[in-house]
Amino acid sequence: MLITFEGIDGSGKTTQSRRLFNYLKEKGLPVHIFREPGGTQLAESLRKILLEEELDERGELLLFEAARADLCSKKLLPLLDAGEIVILDRFTDSTLAYQGYGRGIDLELVKTLNTFSTFGLRPDITFLLDIDVETALERVREKTRFDEPLFLEKVRRGFLEIAREEPDRVVLIGSKRSEDEVFEDIVRVLKDRTGLI
Repeated sequence: MLITFEGIDGSGKTTQSRRLFNYLKEKGLPVHIFREPGGTQLAESLRKILLEEELDERGELLLFEAARADLCSKKLLPLLDAGEIVILDRFTDSTLAYQGYGRGIDLELVKTLNTFSTFGLRPDITFLLDIDVETALERVREKTRFDEPLFLEKVRRGFLEIAREEPDRVVLIGSKRSEDEVFEDIVRVLKDRTGLI
């Protein structure tokens, strides 16, 4: 099973994905966690470039997809084929929201590249942690070039549109509440929808 966490920076997705990983591990389930971009030596190198360098939006999109292809081929597909559970902090929805809705790159092109870089892999369930941009930016400790308010408003609207279009996969969870309240919702939904726990 592939479980993804999405949302703008400061939404709590890293915290909640890590909590779910620990929760499932304590239950004795075969679970792994990765972040995007990252998870392999190449992808981590590309992450550093993506977060620190000023890039044209086309180059930015292609580097994200290159990092993803490496992670999918070396880690995700083998683990999922072996029947393991994988949790991802960001996946294809982030690219659609940030580079598509945020940067204005053609949405169909982004979707095509997402499918290509993932070998057609899609999440079984996605938790979209939604929070207003102002609160999110107050939470972010180390800001990157992606953390600009007007840009993040576009990205947030993009995420909400994705959730509206794919309600069977994407679970929208308000994350302005306490960490424990958000996690309780995640566990409840996971039980109801997947029977995993």
